[in-house]
Amino acid sequence: MYSWVGRRDPKVQRASFSLLTMKNQKILVLEDHPLISMVIEDVCKDMAPHAQIHVVTSLAQAREHVFDKPELIIFDLTLMDSAGQNTIDWLDSMFPKVCALIYTGFVNETVSARALQSGYSVVEKTCSQSALAHEIEAVLFKSGILNGNSSDSVPANEYQSGIVAYPGAKPLTWRQVEIMRMTAEGLSAKMVAQRMGLSPETVRGHIREIFKRLEVSNKAQAVNVFLKAERSVKMKLND
Repeated sequence: MYSWVGRRDPKVQRASFSLLTMKNQKILVLEDHPLISMVIEDVCKDMAPHAQIHVVTSLAQAREHVFDKPELIIFDLTLMDSAGQNTIDWLDSMFPKVCALIYTGFVNETVSARALQSGYSVVEKTCSQSALAHEIEAVLFKSGILNGNSSDSVPANEYQSGIVAYPGAKPLTWRQVEIMRMTAEGLSAKMVAQRMGLSPETVRGHIREIFKRLEVSNKAQAVNVFLKAERSVKMKLND
């Protein structure tokens, strides 16, 4: 832990600081249905066990966590003391520029446009638990709670494919693979969103993360790298 001159090893200092930072990361869940909040909390714990998770059922309770400065907020639009666009407006004012995922059964064009304005992702409660897990994973990366070097990310065989830009790179998730296959067919983000039952902004968020993982800057490059990587995986499976 200490170098021969008696001073703390800089590598250990950096590692300690990194661990402390990870432990201080916070997720705020706003959901007044206990079973749904339990599912969200369980998914977050599985993917980011180092993060602190606070569950509240109203905006009044959420106000108590303003100074906690959460990295991520996952919330329903309909709460005990708020509904619809008013919920977005309140959170946007109390937690400006925070990464957020709206998990709700109430979605229309007005809500989608307002969510897009704040940079929030949207997923409907009619989706499967697997789809919810993929959406939560995406915002965990977007918020910085998970990163490509994190040992706390989800198991590779459960949420992630073996498709990588190069050995050692972060693999695409199965949801990202689905998106890239449709993108390779020529579908736009809006068309992909319609086919998958997601919002266009959620799909665009996935595409931004795909660009990072494949280390590309546009869709043409992404498709090219993806198709080569997928062929490589298939060839290995056939060996």
